[in-house]
Amino acid sequence: MKRSWKFVVAWLLLGSTATWAQSSSGLALSSDKPVQINGDTFEILEDQALAIFTGSVVVVQDDTVLRTSKLTIHYDQSGDNGGASISSGGANIERLVATGGVNIQSGLQTATGDVGTYDMKSEIMVLSGDRVTLSEDGTVATGCKLTVTTANNRAKLEGCSGSSRPTVLIQPRNSN
Repeated sequence: MKRSWKFVVAWLLLGSTATWAQSSSGLALSSDKPVQINGDTFEILEDQALAIFTGSVVVVQDDTVLRTSKLTIHYDQSGDNGGASISSGGANIERLVATGGVNIQSGLQTATGDVGTYDMKSEIMVLSGDRVTLSEDGTVATGCKLTVTTANNRAKLEGCSGSSRPTVLIQPRNSN
């Protein structure tokens, strides 16, 4: 399946919070809206099929913002896409990796972790770290690994290697 490189960040914007808090505000991600990516450097390594943003990377689409230290894009250069390059916008994105701290904000929703990965084919996003935190409107969930399958809106939050369990603090809503 051919993917435009403007979807490079779709996993970051949708994956981590879509199933966590399906509130009325929800996430409004649209493939027809522009995605802006800024970083201190942008490097394309054609021979390794990589594109790398480093240094205070900020990704914005509408009210959704991702912040990370490094965003690595792994893409396919096989004959399936005619050997297309990431720089031409025609490459098939295979996997995305955000490292050095990941912070995703969309409206009132926030997700944080140390590392985020997204596999385009399986549509599985993993946010992991010493502490993964998901929050919205005072409700907070913490663990060490969040796995989200975006194709079927399933999420699994795990504790830290047997030393802790996932925790959720639910704040009551004011009925007034």
